[in-house]
Amino acid sequence: MASHIVGGEIELVKIKNPSPGITHEVTLNLYFDAINGRPAAEDITITLTFIRKRDLAKVGEAVCQRVYRDLIQYIDPACSKGDLQTLLIKYSANLNLPEAAFSDPGGYAIVWERCCRNIIITNIRNPSSVGMVFYTEFPPVTTANSSPKFKEVVADYLCINQNFEMDFSASDPDGDSLTYELITPWIGYATMGNPSPISVGRSSYPEASWVDGISLANVIPGEEPLRIDRITGVLYVKPSKLGLYVFSVMVKEYRKGVMIGRVKRDFQLKVVDCKINYPPQIMVRSQGASTFFKEGEIVTLKKGDKRCFDIMYFDQDVSQKVTITARGVNFDTKKINMPAITNVVIQNTDTLKNSFCLDECIIIKNNLAAEFIISINDNGCPVPQIRSYRMKINFEDIDNNRPVITTSLTDSPTIMYGDTLEFTVFGDDKDLDTLSLAGTGRSFGLGSLGFTFPSQTGIGSVKSILKFIPNCEAVRRKQVTLDFVAKDLRCGVSNQTTYAVPITIQSIPNNAPTVSTSLSDSEIEVILSPTSPTEVKFNVDGSDIDKEKIELLAIADGFDLKNASMTFENKDGIGAVSSIFSWKPNCTLLAGKDSKEFIVKFRTQDNACDQKQDTISVKLLLKNNLPAENPLEPFNTFTPNEDGVNDYFNMGAIPEDNCNRQFVKFEVFNRYGKSIFQTADRDFKWTGDKEPSGDYFYALYFTDEMYKGVIHLIR
Repeated sequence: MASHIVGGEIELVKIKNPSPGITHEVTLNLYFDAINGRPAAEDITITLTFIRKRDLAKVGEAVCQRVYRDLIQYIDPACSKGDLQTLLIKYSANLNLPEAAFSDPGGYAIVWERCCRNIIITNIRNPSSVGMVFYTEFPPVTTANSSPKFKEVVADYLCINQNFEMDFSASDPDGDSLTYELITPWIGYATMGNPSPISVGRSSYPEASWVDGISLANVIPGEEPLRIDRITGVLYVKPSKLGLYVFSVMVKEYRKGVMIGRVKRDFQLKVVDCKINYPPQIMVRSQGASTFFKEGEIVTLKKGDKRCFDIMYFDQDVSQKVTITARGVNFDTKKINMPAITNVVIQNTDTLKNSFCLDECIIIKNNLAAEFIISINDNGCPVPQIRSYRMKINFEDIDNNRPVITTSLTDSPTIMYGDTLEFTVFGDDKDLDTLSLAGTGRSFGLGSLGFTFPSQTGIGSVKSILKFIPNCEAVRRKQVTLDFVAKDLRCGVSNQTTYAVPITIQSIPNNAPTVSTSLSDSEIEVILSPTSPTEVKFNVDGSDIDKEKIELLAIADGFDLKNASMTFENKDGIGAVSSIFSWKPNCTLLAGKDSKEFIVKFRTQDNACDQKQDTISVKLLLKNNLPAENPLEPFNTFTPNEDGVNDYFNMGAIPEDNCNRQFVKFEVFNRYGKSIFQTADRDFKWTGDKEPSGDYFYALYFTDEMYKGVIHLIR
């Protein structure tokens, strides 16, 4: 039998820094009648249902806990009435809306139904037997979005036969466009017998039935029936009948002209008989004039006219406080220079005066009139009475001449590498506006090629000196273009002129340096012997007839100089330079092969911008010391009788050592296998010592092989 629901709405907010498993926060704001409703009818928790709009399938639920409960806050607490109290109760939950489940292009809806409405509602039939549908639509979560957020209600009653104005708008955290409209309240399927049914997906919901004489055009009847500004969301009404009136506002959310979501809020206002609160009045005129402008009149200001105005205002309600504010409609409100007029106490019915001025730099697109609103409000009840005065000012065109750029040049400049170019650039503005002068390189940065041009600012005229010392990159480009830009800074909007200066850069004539060696032949053959180290050494010389700085360096062709036991110190000098190449080859360089070729290139190059060079190559052929034949066939009989013939035994010509084989020793054994002679001298002579005649055995040892043979000793 509950009769407590006043209204409310559902909000869905995307969390900016989500934690794992939490992407959104959902909140249901419920307005509850604290006088006629029963406390037992308050829900501790509620369950919201998520519906996919394309096929009306249920895709999830959210159990929300009660997180807030308090009376609505009037702008002036003294305006509250003891027989009318409205609670704001908030239910909230954090939840995860994964893309896998919430990416349908058709979007989604959040629904909750509850019965019942207030029994004393005047404008719908059977109010205590019907419920309310809380409803919000949102796009797929792949579209980053939070739903519009309604402002909290600041009043729940209004006075009969008095103008009532209340901001019922919402804000959008994503900057989307919002529109507002009154709709017939939805009652859904909740009943007294089933006050909180499980919501299911529906394409539409049953609407409330208006009582006779009431329609969407006069939800609250009166001299001015209830209406809402489609753009601002402000409610207007001047009621003519007492009663409690329910109404519903739908706010639609648009992004790039496409509706992506909507939120519905129900609420009710009670029309009561109360003391008349007369609205304050305001009038505006040019400063010092005697006649006032008509609201909406387009006022034209000519060049030189003052942009200052007088505000005349009064309020019949003595002792109330009034506040005056200004808001630009199509330009920045900061361009309205108005002294603070806040909480001015009305002490009598005399007219008060204040003034304001418009900034000189009001910029309006499409040549429209500058439009702004001067608003005055009191602190009366139930909400402040507000009067707004809309003004339109058309400013006569004020010519803004483009600045002019000149230079001290008489012709397009040409500069040689090594020289310096200087000239002055002038910027002038006949309107004497603030002027800036800067220079840029066309497709390059000034400093990268050797330009300097300090930016300057001044009033009416300005100048700066360009200095150019070409570097090599500038020479390689041969021609560059500078763009000088003068901007006047009137009202922060640039009116600029660009002036181009082409510059030709020439290089100094340059002869190539030369490189040579002290070798008579550019090919060197080296026979490698492990026992007789070899060193290759020669001079390398570089010279330049232009006497420029040159560099001399060695370049190994496919190998590393140091790893190949080669040394060469790269050097530089003015006009001439020399360095020594040295090579001490070893067997490891052959890596088991019989020969190997090394090519070293010697290069000299100058440091001119069109850098020239000369290169000479030296081929180094490294070979193993291989014998033509192996003469290890000694005469094996000797007669040590001192007759001068065959008195000793030797091996003859033992092959010279090479990288593969080196002589180790020679050894003689008797017939019992005992070593009786050995030597590491390859030119040995064995005289037999005192050994008797007979056969002896010898072994000739090399690093890779051993040779054996028989010696016949005859005495």
